[in-house]
Amino acid sequence: MRRHIRSLIVAIVVTLLFVAGLLYVFMQAEPAGTKRLVTFYDRSKKTVILTRATTVQEALRAANITVDSHDIVEPTQTTTLAAEYEDVIIYRSRLVAVIDGSIRQTVQTVAQSPNSILNDAGLEPIGTKDKAAFKAGDLVANGTSTVLVIERVKEAPAQQPQRVAFAPRPNALTASKGAQVFVDSQGVAHRETYYDLPMNRVITSCGPSNTYSIRSDGAKIDQDGYVLVAANLVSYPRCTVVETSLGPAKVYDTGGFAVRHPYGFDLATDWTNYNGQ
Repeated sequence: MRRHIRSLIVAIVVTLLFVAGLLYVFMQAEPAGTKRLVTFYDRSKKTVILTRATTVQEALRAANITVDSHDIVEPTQTTTLAAEYEDVIIYRSRLVAVIDGSIRQTVQTVAQSPNSILNDAGLEPIGTKDKAAFKAGDLVANGTSTVLVIERVKEAPAQQPQRVAFAPRPNALTASKGAQVFVDSQGVAHRETYYDLPMNRVITSCGPSNTYSIRSDGAKIDQDGYVLVAANLVSYPRCTVVETSLGPAKVYDTGGFAVRHPYGFDLATDWTNYNGQ
């Protein structure tokens, strides 16, 4: 009788251990259907991971990407990841040399646009006719990898501007894409989206007689051929010329997206209404 009871107890213990093991495995298993592809744009480097991370911060850890307090992550590290595909852009702080006429100055900044860099350097923003260009720096001579050259244009008799040429690009934003990350010729990543609204009011912000039309690919362009875009006006004031996947563009508008994406562009198109407005 005792042997029977002992065998029964052993069987019960084994069964309980087996059930406990199954419960442990079940509890440790991650829920299905929560994996997502996260693409990181870190300067010119692109990293893609498949992860179950629920926040940008967790995804950064999973990708072994380190950021410090001087860097900016877009969207922020506390942002919840909910979509199947997510894009994360990292803007690294770096030393930029600014040449503005007789002024020679360096500034440590995470800013990407000319006016944002000038603001961090305590210099005057560029005017609507001024020109700004990025050039490669000399790490040996001045320790900078980027040089921002500002050309202040004095008032002169108006000249007929040359119309911007249109050349289709293989990586251009399309209606089917909806949104994408475009890396410009300087290695800066910009989130691009599109919208379709009448531009009759904002088109005059860069000149009272300005007009716009619809290009063959559906992009809305001004009379000089620049694509009309909305942007963060702190980073890119109205009438700033910027680089997009649809070609040279000019900032005419802004929107709520600009708070979350300070270096993003919303391109004006006729891809939704198809009404030529």
